[in-house]
Amino acid sequence: MFDRWLTLEISIALMYLGVIPSVVNCCLLWKERDKPGVIWFILSMATGGLWALLFATFTLIPDPGLTLAVANFFWVSIPTAAVTFFLLAYEFVFKQTVPSTVVAALFSPLAVLFVLSWSNPYELVFTTAYYVTADGVLHFPMFDGPLKVLVTQVYGYLLVFLAAGMFVGELLRTNGTQRRQTVYLLVVFSMLVGSTMVKVAGVVPIYFDPTSVLYSFSGLFFAYSIREHGLLKFVPVAREQTFDEITDPIFVIGSSGHIVDANRAGSQLSDQSVIGTKIEQLISESAVSSDEQDTGVIKLELDGGTRIFSIEASEIVYGRGVTGKIVVLSDITALKEREEELDLLKQVLSRIFRHNIRNDLNVIAGFAAIIRDSTNGETARSADRIHTRSMKVVDQAAKARKIETVLSYAETDQRPLEEYLSKVKQNMPAELLSCVSFAVDDVVLDAHPRFDLALTELIENAISHHSGEEPIAVRVTTDVSPTDVTIIVEDNGPGLPPSEFAVLEAGEETDLEHGSGIGLWLVYWIVSRSNGTLSVQVSDSGTEVRITLNRPDSTSDV
Repeated sequence: MFDRWLTLEISIALMYLGVIPSVVNCCLLWKERDKPGVIWFILSMATGGLWALLFATFTLIPDPGLTLAVANFFWVSIPTAAVTFFLLAYEFVFKQTVPSTVVAALFSPLAVLFVLSWSNPYELVFTTAYYVTADGVLHFPMFDGPLKVLVTQVYGYLLVFLAAGMFVGELLRTNGTQRRQTVYLLVVFSMLVGSTMVKVAGVVPIYFDPTSVLYSFSGLFFAYSIREHGLLKFVPVAREQTFDEITDPIFVIGSSGHIVDANRAGSQLSDQSVIGTKIEQLISESAVSSDEQDTGVIKLELDGGTRIFSIEASEIVYGRGVTGKIVVLSDITALKEREEELDLLKQVLSRIFRHNIRNDLNVIAGFAAIIRDSTNGETARSADRIHTRSMKVVDQAAKARKIETVLSYAETDQRPLEEYLSKVKQNMPAELLSCVSFAVDDVVLDAHPRFDLALTELIENAISHHSGEEPIAVRVTTDVSPTDVTIIVEDNGPGLPPSEFAVLEAGEETDLEHGSGIGLWLVYWIVSRSNGTLSVQVSDSGTEVRITLNRPDSTSDV
């Protein structure tokens, strides 16, 4: 069919031309050779080029003996291309390098073929149908000696089709760049098989081998993909490695409810294989007890002792409505132990501070008052200072109890501002309340349930820090916008020192800078748990404290 235009000279030229894309492929990808799979693709392309070079060379050489010698190298290059193609598929799909022992085993049949091809004992490699004509053209039947057929055809094609099977599986389960590259590799495979079928069918002359030429040219498709998109990028490899190295157990649950995959920590959760079991069964085998107040927490008895885990599950949706789950057991043992320690410390300090110290200070304050009232001079003044200081600490103890109450609330309420102000007026002494004026809007707040304590603290602070001859005047006003409301507490006194509010802005007490008491911390925590902001401005005319809170929908205003 092609004999009229595919002459000997043109055939040799085309096969030599097929060496060029192999060289180009190797040069393009040499810098990528450290990535899994790339080195085998380079060797595969180099083998394809060598395949074309050897076939063209022994066809061009007129000497029969030299033709047979070159052909011995040629027959080894064919299965070499198959082995490298298989190794490429393995590393491309499984994303790990092939052990050197496996590589040696795969190449060992090729070494046997090459060694025996020179002596050809018992016509194991070549039969009498294998010969060279006077003009140097090698004639060979497709099914020649048994060893050559076994290695170059049976073994070679077996590896190629195994590689193709891995590529098809990868094509079905992946997407994006990985799928595009798999398609490119299947194009290489298709061209390889197609050109081989053409050669087997005898469509082309005996002196021309299209397989090597098309193999080399088709490799350009994949080389381009690697250069443009990268082969086995770090992202998917890093994801798989991270999944396996995370110390918390992770399980992938299939649509049937059984575990289909697990990381290393998950696999080590049981002495037996976790794959195929249900997550509930796996957990129940090691469960000690679960937290009755938190259904997402469970205790497991493991080799290292009892550990506490939080259970988090997220849904996976794939395919046509098929669903699964990813279940993560996060080890919170240290967190729970720390939480219990802090809770115990809070109980101890609260009990000591509220009861023991407070009671003792009340006794001290009582005796100091007796001494003050029954003496005079420096003794009376010293007793009065003791009484004042003692009562101040007692007052701080009362505020500490209020902070404990404040921290017990986690949610905010939507209430009218007037409701909070009513509590302020009820709990504040009349002599202090007489110094305060209120001019507020009828508005609903989204605030902490004990927001009244913050308002009370700010008003009492403004009054207690007042100095000078001018009468005390504290004003409580509001500034309302569609989205929030600002409660303003202003006075006509010198106000608090900047260091008091600097502590709150820093969010911690330090050795060099601390507040005079815990009253402002009470305000800070209430505002913080109300999702609001706290700011202060001090001027010659007084101090202005602003609390800005979120405002519910205006239709809920009372």
